[in-house]
Amino acid sequence: MKADYITTSTPLPPHLVFPRFLLDMNIRFTAKEVYSILLDMALHSEVAQTDQQGRRYLEFFNKTVAELIDRTPSTVAQSLCELEAAGLVKKKLMARNAPYRIYVMLPAGEDRP
Repeated sequence: MKADYITTSTPLPPHLVFPRFLLDMNIRFTAKEVYSILLDMALHSEVAQTDQQGRRYLEFFNKTVAELIDRTPSTVAQSLCELEAAGLVKKKLMARNAPYRIYVMLPAGEDRP
């Protein structure tokens, strides 16, 4: 990989947001990685949809995220369960054999710098 020095005019490459509150959370790194991807998808992706209450959500199969992080769909499922237990996502099953509706949550008050 070729690398260049950062200057005052260097544009940022495509990147994910990694919220600082994740640093202090007692969850696996893979769950943190999955959360960062979901947050990016919820905020910047055309795949995010909005429900009747104005809340953004995602619908996808675990395989989609698994391919992004080079893990198995079951690893993504475990990470989603871990994130749900931590209160960072809410999963809602809409129909059998359909993807879950995933709401990405932010801890209250974490929207301030």
